[in-house]
Amino acid sequence: MYEQYPVLVTIAMMSAIVYATRLGGYLVGLKIRHIGWLRPILEAFPGCAFMAILVPAVRQGSPTEIIAILCVIGLMWKTDNVVMATVAGMAVLVLGETTLSGTGLG
Repeated sequence: MYEQYPVLVTIAMMSAIVYATRLGGYLVGLKIRHIGWLRPILEAFPGCAFMAILVPAVRQGSPTEIIAILCVIGLMWKTDNVVMATVAGMAVLVLGETTLSGTGLG
């Protein structure tokens, strides 16, 4: 079994980076709002960066990790709230690993 602390720190750091990227894109977008074609790119980039980090985990992930990723994707799709989706994904990871650790599934 792996150590959960480094995993949680990594997830928290990814969340902070994604939030900083989104905030940076917003601030840059305010400065260059007269360039209309560039704004959609700046608004879409944080989600793309987040997915680029998460999707490879689906390929090699345990059932708990796959459920957590699907939870994050679903919440991001419905709410467009990166923080809430990330917290929910972390909760699924923590609860899923403790629940499935004795069954051999996780």
